Amino acid sequence: MDPYLEDPAFWDGFHDVLITECMYLVEKGLPDGYISNVKERAEVISTDDAAARVYVPDIGVSRRGPGSRRKGKPGAGGVQLLEAVERITLASLDSIEVREAYIEVQRVPGYELVTVIVLMSPWNKNGAGIAVHRGKRSGLVRDGVHFLELDLLRGGTRAELSEPLPGADHYALVFRGDRSPDVDVFSWKLRDKLPRIPIPLRAPDPDVPLDLSQAVHTAYERGRYDRKLRYARPLDPPLKGTQARWARELLPGRGGEG
Repeated sequence: MDPYLEDPAFWDGFHDVLITECMYLVEKGLPDGYISNVKERAEVISTDDAAARVYVPDIGVSRRGPGSRRKGKPGAGGVQLLEAVERITLASLDSIEVREAYIEVQRVPGYELVTVIVLMSPWNKNGAGIAVHRGKRSGLVRDGVHFLELDLLRGGTRAELSEPLPGADHYALVFRGDRSPDVDVFSWKLRDKLPRIPIPLRAPDPDVPLDLSQAVHTAYERGRYDRKLRYARPLDPPLKGTQARWARELLPGRGGEG
């Protein structure tokens, strides 16, 4: 897993590409009687929320104010450059809308909701979104719906279970609607090969494997993230020890202008 994908400037786009790739792989393995679709939900969050500081970086948007002055003469196209002396920041907004794609697996012909697959985002790992996410997950599992939570972000709050999660960088949690409160926990380090995660269906139908390694690799290649990511910038959260040395060895020749 490339930790530079966690950069807020690119995670949103990668999130959508990856969740779509996961749907393709799940769909290939579904037996007759099941379908999968990518859905989207929208949430409006206050800019005071902890998650907003991830979605809205401290950047300015220039506009012409009363003190702006023209710079130079119009060109052939009649275009003039403005030197803006007034700046506003996105953080001055009262709220922002965040959108999140996820997967639903349904059983036909009745379109019964069987499984929900969520790829964690900054919104459901920070601020008010934590409680909202956990409430939706609990409600679905209580209604017998299976819930897969993929957490590929090292930052933010982790899931809280009856026992502490094993020490790792990434997790996949499978909440089976017919086995609550038991949870299947998959964990791995940053340098490990990503695992195959079982997607539960209705008994007696067997689980469908999701090859997370293949999904991430395909999303990374199709999005050409090797040339997009800002490898010159420090990571947040930072890497330490052997992981930091491993990352530095991979950096020479990589894209990203910083």
